[in-house]
Amino acid sequence: MTQCPIECVRAACPSPDFLEKHEAFVITIVGILGGALGVLLNYFMKSRCTKIKCCGVGCDRQPVHLDAAQVEIVT
Repeated sequence: MTQCPIECVRAACPSPDFLEKHEAFVITIVGILGGALGVLLNYFMKSRCTKIKCCGVGCDRQPVHLDAAQVEIVT
């Protein structure tokens, strides 16, 4: 029976890289950033402002104007 020191075992299994060690953290951060981007874009779409600036992102736009005749209320 051959005995191998612990250094021999570590050489066969290199230490995991950053992504392997912290994959749950990376997935969480990507999810949070994606959700924040979705909230920001949803804010832009629902806003009636012509010029929007938020967190360094901005746009100039013409929102759709609705008349009372164009609105239908269903009860």
